[in-house]
Amino acid sequence: MNLFAPGSPMPSQDRRDSSVAVPVKSVLSGMGITKRKVRKLDAIARAHHPDGRKAQRAYSARPFVLCGIPVRRPHKHSLEYSRQNGRFRLRVIGHPDYGLPFGQDRLLLIWIASMATWQKSRAIHFRSAATILETFGLLKDGRYYKRLIAGFERIFYSTFFFTSDEQTTETVVITRTSFRFVSTLKLWYTRGSSQDQEPDSTPGKNIIVLSEEFWNEIQGHPIPVDLDIVCALADSPGNLDLYIWLVWRSWTAKAPVNIPLFGPEGLVSQLGNSENLRERDFRRQIARWLQITRQLWPECAASLAESGENLILKPARKVPRAQ
Repeated sequence: MNLFAPGSPMPSQDRRDSSVAVPVKSVLSGMGITKRKVRKLDAIARAHHPDGRKAQRAYSARPFVLCGIPVRRPHKHSLEYSRQNGRFRLRVIGHPDYGLPFGQDRLLLIWIASMATWQKSRAIHFRSAATILETFGLLKDGRYYKRLIAGFERIFYSTFFFTSDEQTTETVVITRTSFRFVSTLKLWYTRGSSQDQEPDSTPGKNIIVLSEEFWNEIQGHPIPVDLDIVCALADSPGNLDLYIWLVWRSWTAKAPVNIPLFGPEGLVSQLGNSENLRERDFRRQIARWLQITRQLWPECAASLAESGENLILKPARKVPRAQ
């Protein structure tokens, strides 16, 4: 479904005005439908009525699937963040000048992991920042370019600690990995330049070299997801986290499982939500996100228990819509 696509006739109040083009923005605004909602409707329509094309896979890295980064901007003096998922723990230390990654910064994490997987290389080459914005259907304007720059700085200057404790028959094996997400960054802008201008698209100008630790992590545990769904949820970081978490959890589950929402082993401790969120608000939030996720991914086999204390999840052996 593509509402009022370019070239489509626009509605008019009167036949005499039928030849007058009505700006798409004003039509959507008058209907109370934003471009973001239209993009989400497009994705829902494709999910229920596939157009025959092969869905494109994006990839996320395991640490950020198991434990989400903050959904909202942390306090400016908050430079340490952690999340726990069973035997896995993610701890992030931010830089005093740039802070912790949050919100739509997770799109950069997905984009970098996807590019490394698509290009099969630790060194990622790309034309310009417009490439990133186009991937997720975001506007190519100064505001989003500034967001990209700030997001790259938060990610580049943060240190990530990923811990995994695995119980064996004889002993407990504790794996602790500390890494910077990228080791080298050569991007389109320099300090003092106009950040509102179109980035340099000179071939080879923009290079991101992943750290060896993170490159090994992506190679060893890539989490495939549907790029269309990621784009539809680009403006909803929390919902995006839940969707990717559900893909991974249902893909790896061997039997139906009840996952608590609350407590140290609960979903609230794994996603990047505010720690001060009340239980009833988190429960409503999960219910709303599940509804949207099922619209985008009809095969999603997750639901809230009647008690509202657990998430019931069934295994799925197929990556959503990927062929």
